Amino acid sequence: MHITRIALRDYRNLESFELSPERALTVLVGPNGAGKTNTIEAIQILCTGSSFRNPVWEDLVRWGSDITNANMVVEGESPPLAVNLRIGRSGSRIWKVNDVTKRRLSDATRFVPVVAFTPDDLSMVKGSAEQRRASIDALGEQLSVVYGSLRRDYARVVRQRNRLLRDGTTPEVLRPWSAQLVALGARLHTHRRRLLRRVADSMRPAYARLSGGEELEVRMEDRCGVGVSVVDTDIDHETVAGCMDEQIRTRSTQEIDRRVSLVGPHRDDVVFTIEGRDARSFASQGQQRTLALAWKLAEVEVVRSVLSKTPVLLLDDVMSELDQDRRAALTAVMQQDIQTFVTTTNTGYFDPALLRSAAVVDMGER
Repeated sequence: MHITRIALRDYRNLESFELSPERALTVLVGPNGAGKTNTIEAIQILCTGSSFRNPVWEDLVRWGSDITNANMVVEGESPPLAVNLRIGRSGSRIWKVNDVTKRRLSDATRFVPVVAFTPDDLSMVKGSAEQRRASIDALGEQLSVVYGSLRRDYARVVRQRNRLLRDGTTPEVLRPWSAQLVALGARLHTHRRRLLRRVADSMRPAYARLSGGEELEVRMEDRCGVGVSVVDTDIDHETVAGCMDEQIRTRSTQEIDRRVSLVGPHRDDVVFTIEGRDARSFASQGQQRTLALAWKLAEVEVVRSVLSKTPVLLLDDVMSELDQDRRAALTAVMQQDIQTFVTTTNTGYFDPALLRSAAVVDMGER
């Protein structure tokens, strides 16, 4: 599956833009504000229904316009797929595939998996736990409809339970919501742990190769009461549910006093150690960048393994943030029959031979 056409109208700052990308590499070059990042954001939304920017939908509509239209043609199946997203000024969204309206997001997307790499990802090691959870969960949602449903249902329960805690509820009123928190949270934690194991299995050798042999370990620091950080250890959701239930009973007074849900996968974290040392405290800037790159390379391999599809690779101005060796590692991935879209202000970061076979789009000339 590969994208053969992108057409945007009144999308953010783009009044009208069309692109016929290469099957391999398309480079979007131009000054800041030219719409490069907006373009790859639109590609991600059309492919997955979400964006690395987590936008408010109405903000995607160009100022002064009432409607945004984003279109994509995908080939690799017969017939080709034409995906259209129409966004209204109120944030309303209408999805169509081959002119047929789709009520469920999963029926309008999921044709082309995406791995996006942005400058924000370079801070994932020392960034917030929420950022690391979001990274693994965004991958999980692309791989499994069940994973996405679990994540959304669990988030709704946490929000409602927290609302009750803030309002000063009683344990009796909280009890049914705690039961839902345990049932959904245990399943989400189990799915997340298994997916993290897949990522870790691909990430370790990638990191060793990029770092000259340094040993990386990936652990889960859970807040479900499981207490097993090694992701290679398989734990069923019944066990997790029992641990969560016990933790909620133990910490019920704390939760009522602090007015927030303290137990569950919404507080889990992913921890990286390099040569046995916690990367959050000890990783150099170079090691942090290597970890982020190894994570993205692992995402590509996991998507290929699980879906038997090669994802589209979206690189938003990351070449300028990487040194020569790490740029070379990314370039090697681009040459592995993977459709890639790159934004940059300077084509000097790319091998001239690679650019000769690419579509180079100067967005500053629009």
